[in-house]
Amino acid sequence: MKPKSTSTDEVKGDEWMAKDKRMVEHGYDPKIAQDPARGTILMLDAFVDFEAADLAKIVEFAEVRNFAQIVLFPHHEKTAKNMGWTELPAFHKRLKAVDAMVDDLPSTAVRVTVDNWEEKRKKYTPLELILRYFEEKYRPPYFLYVTDGYANAMAQFASFDECMKKVRLVIDQKYDVPAHPKLTKVEHRWEYVE
Repeated sequence: MKPKSTSTDEVKGDEWMAKDKRMVEHGYDPKIAQDPARGTILMLDAFVDFEAADLAKIVEFAEVRNFAQIVLFPHHEKTAKNMGWTELPAFHKRLKAVDAMVDDLPSTAVRVTVDNWEEKRKKYTPLELILRYFEEKYRPPYFLYVTDGYANAMAQFASFDECMKKVRLVIDQKYDVPAHPKLTKVEHRWEYVE
């Protein structure tokens, strides 16, 4: 009796059946996995006294740290007032000014986006809701880029401790304000930008 010969089709079929099983995390996207850039810098602000030099500083930080994108998130008047801004121009004027700065930005590998979600809401948006929105829309990890004045205002909210579990802070010492006591308790979760 002759041994049964194996055709090349049968071998290919067997190879096809042997699958390479890999564990991947929820939300895995192979395109993102191949991209060496990481995460998103989220700039929360009223953008009242924000200038091209401020934007250039954020972009430089993102390029050095190899971030995938920067999201500039202007606050609606009601949110900005809760954060401590008393007088500020209308949202659409501030948004237009930020858009113009982004348009004038020199070429960069970092994607810079202006998110106008609060324009649609037209009311106060709590920090925890903003972070939930970012988690649904943008790529982790998340770094909040804020001024020292904004960081201190954030620290006064009850939701601050919970929010700090989800993000890291990058604090621009624009106003030379000393750190709030709640910030000093979580100093391992933030850094000053040079």
